[in-house]
Amino acid sequence: MKVQRGSLLISYPFLEDDYFYRSVICMIEHNEEGSFGLIINKKMPHKIGDAVPLLAHLDNHIYMGGPVDTQSLFFLHPYKDLKDTMMVAEGLYMNGDILELKDMIELDFAHGGDIRFYLGYAGWAIGQLQGEIDEKSWLIGQPNLSIVYDESPDDVIWRKAVEQLGDEYKDLAKFPIDPQMN
Repeated sequence: MKVQRGSLLISYPFLEDDYFYRSVICMIEHNEEGSFGLIINKKMPHKIGDAVPLLAHLDNHIYMGGPVDTQSLFFLHPYKDLKDTMMVAEGLYMNGDILELKDMIELDFAHGGDIRFYLGYAGWAIGQLQGEIDEKSWLIGQPNLSIVYDESPDDVIWRKAVEQLGDEYKDLAKFPIDPQMN
């Protein structure tokens, strides 16, 4: 399978990088200039209102989107009519006019539970991601909104993403967090 906008990158269970261990990444961009995605299963203890007082009325957690530019806020949502939004996959959009989003929520045209917020992103230079895929650091999955919006614990989201790849990955999804504890 080829990486494309909306694809899920799923780390192999033996990838030991602190940021990417058992990560699921929603790919936002993958082209001749490089690759950009958001880690969707690394929930932080902070709420969006802690970082953006404008959205203090929302109870949404913030997720660690990746190790790059961790001062920048990104958000995924299903609202194609939001001004300045970018389509990631069918039914999935990134960013847009945050003031308009706030108004949409207050007027019940949008629901806070449909929005995921991320600090930072995962990025790769030209050819870097393909090299990591060739080294067996990443599996590639189809776009899957139920995985992107899943509220399960981080590791459960990773397992579900692996399982959606098919029966040949069933055993990989059961790979223990600490194999020495088996």
